[in-house]
Amino acid sequence: MQPQSLCFFNSNKAWGGGENWHFENALLARDKGYRVCVVVNRESVLADRLEGQSGIDLLRIAIGNLSFLNPLTLWRLVRFFRRQGVQAVITCLPADLKAGGIAAWLARVPDIIYRRGIAVPVRDRLLNRLLYSRLLTKLIVNSQCTRDCVLAENAQLIDPRRIHLVFCGFDVAAFDALPSMPLVERRAGEVLIGNAARLTPQKGQKLLIDIAARLKEQPLPFRILIAGVGELEAELKAHAQSRGVADVVQFLGFVSDMKSFHQTIDIFALTSLWEGFGQAQVEAMEARKPVVAWRVSSIPEVVVDGETGFLCPPKDTEAFAARLLDLMRDENLRERLGENGRARVLERFEMQKTFADLERCLRA
Repeated sequence: MQPQSLCFFNSNKAWGGGENWHFENALLARDKGYRVCVVVNRESVLADRLEGQSGIDLLRIAIGNLSFLNPLTLWRLVRFFRRQGVQAVITCLPADLKAGGIAAWLARVPDIIYRRGIAVPVRDRLLNRLLYSRLLTKLIVNSQCTRDCVLAENAQLIDPRRIHLVFCGFDVAAFDALPSMPLVERRAGEVLIGNAARLTPQKGQKLLIDIAARLKEQPLPFRILIAGVGELEAELKAHAQSRGVADVVQFLGFVSDMKSFHQTIDIFALTSLWEGFGQAQVEAMEARKPVVAWRVSSIPEVVVDGETGFLCPPKDTEAFAARLLDLMRDENLRERLGENGRARVLERFEMQKTFADLERCLRA
């Protein structure tokens, strides 16, 4: 039976792909006639964005890794679930699974779901075995790679029949309707290569700077635009200086207007060393930009090598630079792969389709 009352439970304070997923699916569920409530941390970007949204009941509550041991926190959650008549709760973080899942069980919520959005193995510990085998009714994963990682240390952690693949959705119509304008002035004959991600080791921008040094050895004019902020910003800028590419690597800082970013660039370079899904590459494909990336984690589930972009051996900067050069030299190739990328987004990752996948999970 399909539930009519859903609770999205996400206590992360920062904004990221998981928060965007909960935000968009909560609003879409509301628009499709579900009764929707959301549990968020007291201080969170998701909470701020949901505040004042009509048809969304919001509970701000402090949730941490040990909150499941706090009877007052559990009782407050139990009362909220009962008052809202929640029939399915979808949790986001391990802390949410513990506190929200146990509270949902105490409140007799029939469907307790955990959405795993990071391709990192689940540790084979007693508490995890109990949570996954006894508490959870379903596990949602955002890629086949994430599914494999969940079971990597314990193939019996959860019955595979209770694992549901629901890709991250992308609202193509809304993205297309956004206005856009160039973020930088293009120089004569210049090819613009983009990268958008937090400036962290996972995202591999240091390798992208090394790739820029290889590209600079050839005569084609280019520039790499890096959108994002993070703890490696000073280190990456110093690395660009040391490699002699500070003139062709431009750090844009935080960019909120991703439509304009993707409309500005010609090629999207995804140097992440792993991804649960990688929303930025889908945005680039939707905007008809070819993607060059490493053949790692879930990326091959999104980018089709030779059709929507190119996949390279992990950390092989020479191969990555060669593929970028292929695209820099051939505008027709860029256009063909870009069109194929948009078609793949419409076929696999469009928001209405992925929400239908979520509904099938809820009905299961």
